[in-house]
Amino acid sequence: MDKIKKSILFFVVICLFACLSNAKTFYANGHPEVKQVALTFDDGPGKATKRVLEILEEKNVKATFFMLGVRVENDTETAKEVAAAGHEIANHTYEHVNFYSYNAADKMSIMEREISQAKKIIKDMVGVDTYLMRFPYGYSKPDGLEAAQKQGYYVINWSFGMDWEDVSAQEMHIKYKQAIKNGAIFLMHDLSKNDKILSFLRDFIDEIRAEGYEIVTVSELLNLKQKI
Repeated sequence: MDKIKKSILFFVVICLFACLSNAKTFYANGHPEVKQVALTFDDGPGKATKRVLEILEEKNVKATFFMLGVRVENDTETAKEVAAAGHEIANHTYEHVNFYSYNAADKMSIMEREISQAKKIIKDMVGVDTYLMRFPYGYSKPDGLEAAQKQGYYVINWSFGMDWEDVSAQEMHIKYKQAIKNGAIFLMHDLSKNDKILSFLRDFIDEIRAEGYEIVTVSELLNLKQKI
C-alpha cells in the first residue's frame, strides 16, 4: 500500500507541477539544465530582416520574430517571407509604446488595444495567430502580464541583449558570446540596418553550436503551446 500511495502522490505532484507551469505567463529564459538557446528579433519587419533571413537560412536556424503591427502593415511582404521560411512570429504590440513611462488613466485599455491590434493585423495580413508576445522595453509589471493573459498570451523577455548600445561590433560580439548558457533567450533587432549584429551573426551561430547548444524557437525552448 505504501508503494501505491507513493505512486499516487508522485502522480499528483507531477500533475500539479504541469498545471502551474501551464498557468505561468512570464518567461525570461529557458530550462537551466537543457542545452538549448533561442534567437529573437524585435521591432521588424525592417531594413535588416532580409539579411537576417539569409543568414538564418544559410545556417539552417529557426528564430522567433517579435513584430510590430504597424511595421507589418507597412511591409507585409517581408513579414510573409519570415513566416514562409518557417520562423516563429510573435506579437510586439502595435506602435511600440513605452508602458514604463506611460501612466495615464487609460493605460490598461491602451495596453490591451496595442496587443489586440497587432494580433489582428498579423493574423489578417500574415495568417499567423500569435500567442507569444513581448512588450517594448521588456515591460513586465503585473498590469502588463494581466493584459497579455486576458488575450491568451505568454510574455517573453530575454536573458541577454545589447545591440542598441554604443559599443563596437567586436565588443558586442564578445558580450553575446559570453552570455551563451542553458536556456538563453537572445534579444536582437531587425528594424534598423543593424550592421553590428549582421557582422557577427554567422559566427555567433557557429559558436553557439560549437559549445554543444541547439538553437530553437522560443516556443520550443519553453515548451509552450497556444492556450485553448
